[in-house]
Amino acid sequence: MTTEQKELFEKWLEKALHDELAAKSLIKHRPLILDTACFHCQQAVEKYLKGYLVYRNHDFPKIHDLSVLKKMCTKLDKDFNKIDVAELDDYAVSIRYPDDYLMPTLKETKHFLQIVLKIKKLILRKTKLS
Repeated sequence: MTTEQKELFEKWLEKALHDELAAKSLIKHRPLILDTACFHCQQAVEKYLKGYLVYRNHDFPKIHDLSVLKKMCTKLDKDFNKIDVAELDDYAVSIRYPDDYLMPTLKETKHFLQIVLKIKKLILRKTKLS
């Protein structure tokens, strides 16, 4: 891995961590802001997956589709197949607009945060950064 690749990988992880922390904060906020917390969960998973693809020197398109990104990661490492990210796709970019309104429950939001943490743990383990 080149120095440039390593720096880009670390930037993806830092951005993912910021989304993860934002989601955690919003779950604790009163009043609850769960739709935005889920958006940040989706964003965190997207950035963690893209970071892993950078780490593996694998190009990816400029997309927000977690299922496609996960499939790309799974081709590089079958362990990614163990984590279901499909539900989070609903909370990508479109959720920011009122005509695509979704309001998750606190239970759903916490489940999505667990997906973030599983993806993060897997990537840290695979990249020896745990």
